[in-house]
Amino acid sequence: MMKEMLTNRILTGLSAAEFARLMPSLEPVSLSAGEQLAGLGEEQPFVYFPESSVITCHADMQDGRSVEVGMIGKEGLAGLTALVGQRTAAQSMKVAIAGSALRVRSEVFERELRGAEALRQALLEYAVEYCAQVSQRAACAVLHRMEQRLAVWLLLLSDRLGADEIQITHERMAQHLGVRRAGVTEAACEFKYQGLISYTRGNLRVLDRRALEAAACECYGALNLTVRRPSFA
Repeated sequence: MMKEMLTNRILTGLSAAEFARLMPSLEPVSLSAGEQLAGLGEEQPFVYFPESSVITCHADMQDGRSVEVGMIGKEGLAGLTALVGQRTAAQSMKVAIAGSALRVRSEVFERELRGAEALRQALLEYAVEYCAQVSQRAACAVLHRMEQRLAVWLLLLSDRLGADEIQITHERMAQHLGVRRAGVTEAACEFKYQGLISYTRGNLRVLDRRALEAAACECYGALNLTVRRPSFA
């Protein structure tokens, strides 16, 4: 496995020496859409570095309802609790978009972190960004209309995929946003009518990104910052 072939920005930002040290522990995996990687309070055996996949974290209610609070793509890592030696999931973790990832066992990752100062620093910086994302999205869910939140969510997915095409159904969009399917369908139909997106049988394509950004609330500008990762090699 060569670092130059990867897209995850934490891994590609590592020095050659730190990457060589971590590489034998990295296992390539293919993740399926809707797959649950960890439930709230459950043992979290692996941490994941998404490549072409997108992983989301959810707040689960006792009545079975759930809402997405965090999104992780090639800019980050899923399983940040390993950074502080905690192996139980603080949030449930699911695969939003199918694709590839690299994973490492949590106990191995904790051990490798002890001697990898640059990796630890990068993860601490990412942890700050992830916390900012969660708080911004919490405010967005309370203060902004569902249509704006949907536009933000689609843009965030597109950013992490590096593509305008997204394989997603109305049902799953509603589940991630914690809203009724009918509301998502109505908003998506309006976006389609305005020429912002096309949508056919679970295949959504962003047609006019600038207009979709205009339809989003101010939160997209703040949340988009979490996709950027500085080089720390």
